[in-house]
This record gives sequence, C-alpha cells and structure tokens, in this order.
Amino acid sequence: MKLYDRYPYEKQFEAQVLSCVPCDQGYDVILDQTLFFPEEGGQNCDRGTINGKEVTYVKIEDEMIHHYLQEPIEGKIQGEIDFAYRYNNMQNHSGEHILSGLIDRIYGYHNVGFHLGDHEITADYDAMLTKEQLVFIEQKVQQIIYENLPIHCFYPDDLQNIDYRSKKSIDGPLRIVEIPGVDCCACCAPHVKTTGEIGVFKIVKAIKHKQGMRIYFLCGQRAIEDYQKKHEQVTNISNLLSAPVYEVSCYVEKLLIDNNNLQQRIALLKKEMIERQCQSLPIKNIQIVFEEDLDRHLQQYYVNQLLLKCEEMAVVFVGDGDCYRFMLASYHDARAYLHVFQEHFEVKGGGKKDMVQGTIRATQQEIMQVFEK
Repeated sequence: MKLYDRYPYEKQFEAQVLSCVPCDQGYDVILDQTLFFPEEGGQNCDRGTINGKEVTYVKIEDEMIHHYLQEPIEGKIQGEIDFAYRYNNMQNHSGEHILSGLIDRIYGYHNVGFHLGDHEITADYDAMLTKEQLVFIEQKVQQIIYENLPIHCFYPDDLQNIDYRSKKSIDGPLRIVEIPGVDCCACCAPHVKTTGEIGVFKIVKAIKHKQGMRIYFLCGQRAIEDYQKKHEQVTNISNLLSAPVYEVSCYVEKLLIDNNNLQQRIALLKKEMIERQCQSLPIKNIQIVFEEDLDRHLQQYYVNQLLLKCEEMAVVFVGDGDCYRFMLASYHDARAYLHVFQEHFEVKGGGKKDMVQGTIRATQQEIMQVFEK
C-alpha cells in the first residue's frame, strides 16, 4: 500500500516485511505498506530509515516498491522518512505544476520533461519563451501561491469528463493532481495541501533545449537558501568594489573593460620587449628561450621573431620546474626535433613541417643537455 498517497504529511509508519533478498545494493526489501516515495516521475526517492537502518534507495517496479538497505530485516518494522527532505520536494513539485499549468493555459506550450533532483530542478517545454514572458509567468506563479489555492490529489472513478495533462500514457489507476483554475495533471508524487505552502517561486535560469526550452527553478526552502547564498556573494562583491549593491553589475562590467584594456597594453609592451631582445641577438644556428609566463599568442610571436635570428631552428619554452609548453619553428623539418624530444622525455604534441608545439615533462637543465648533444 502506498501510504504516501494518503498520508503525505506523516513521518513514521509500521509495516510487515514481505521479503528481504540479498542483492548488489545490499538487501532488497518489500513491505506490505510504505511511506517511502520511490524514484518516479522525474523525482528522487524519499530518504529515511527502517528500524534505524538507512534506506539507501527506493524504486518501484511492476507496482512493487523496493527498499534497499545494507543490513537484512524481518518481521514487523518501524519506518521513518526524512520529512524535511520530503516537504522540500513537495514544495518544488507543486510549484512545477503551477508553472506548467500556467504555461499550458496562457501560451499553449506543453511540459515534456521534469527532473527534481538534489542539486537542480528543471522543467522542459516544447517551445521557447521570451525573457519578458518568463518574467510574466514567474509573477503569475507567485500570485497563485499568494492566493493559497487548495491542491487536490485523487484517483477519479471516471476520466471521461476530466481534462488533464500527462507527458506519457499511463497503465493502471490514474492519480490526478488538481489546482482549481490553474492545472489538472496526472502525477504520482506527494504534494502540499495548498499553494501557499510553496512560499516562494523563482526561475533561476532558462536555456534552449532540443526544440524548446529548459527552465531551472526553485521553490520554498530551496529558493530561500539560494537567495541567501547569492545575497552573501553580491554583498561581498559590493564591499570589495565599494559599490552599491544594486549597481554591482555596472561596476564589474567597468572593471572587466579596464582589465581588458590593461591586458592589451601589457601584451603590446611584451611584444616590444620581445622585439628588442630579438634584435640584440646575434645570428646563430639554434635559438632557445625559456620564459615563465607567456600566453600562446605571445609565445608564437616570440618564436617567429627568434627564427629571424637563426639558421636552423628556434624554440620557446614556457613554464617552470619540470613541465613546459613549447613551440618550435624550423627552416627544415620541425617534426624531427619533436621525435628527438619524444625519445628522451614524456611529450604530448604535434604539428607541421614548419612548426610543432605541445607540452614536455623535463627540467630546463635536462632539455638543454639534449640540445647540447
């Protein structure tokens, strides 16, 4: 018996063990009745204990609910679910019904996917909503929450006169979750009694997904915790920048522009420095340079400048210790030098006849010894 259908607010229950079978996950336990909601309908299973032993997973298969534990149990048991976790899921699942019901009624777009996990909650739709539509629908969801409408969960005797949503065809008894004037949907999960219990609804992200859109959202306690974390981060940034909280993005944008301009100026100065260093060099057969910090663009520029000051090959190593990023240019075949590196060291890389590049695990001294040979 699915006690979570009838008593979604209960925390404890008694039951009789029907079977307890060893399996790869420990022991597979079937009870004559349970409060544990199994993983189903896009929602994670309940957490909790049976006889004080942790239930690690709950699934439903052929209408039988399987509880997985690390130790065997038998006879009459005492079960207890983690109600804070259950209620959190109830708030978010009920919030999704309001969201999907309103999107269906206002825009005619259908919910085609749902995931209620521990780290994120998503709902998928078969069309895109604009930024303005998302703001509007978020406000409408919150309005329904404020109205504190009843949420009715039931098994109807006759479905002919009920217009309900469903992502897939369902065999067996159909459970309906109804919010008057908002949504009527087939659903197997526990829900809160009224929309007011959801508390807060917030869309946190929306992206294109397949042919439609995926909306990330949070309700209730999860939304509050998310706000607290983000508020703390914004406040910290505000203090670091000495900027008003509501102007933080403008200050950060200016900081990024200034930083980009500074990076460009530094790159220009480094180019000028490379040019001066190369101009002062005598013509040699091979030119080798070790640098601690150069980006790839400047490294390639350095190699090209060095090649003008040599007759055979130029190479620039960037790094420190025993790992370097290298670029090697040659008037002959640069790949031959790459093969020499590979004979002596751990090397990843490749290239063409005129230039090769990659990474090499070796010290500067070890590398120079190979060149001297």
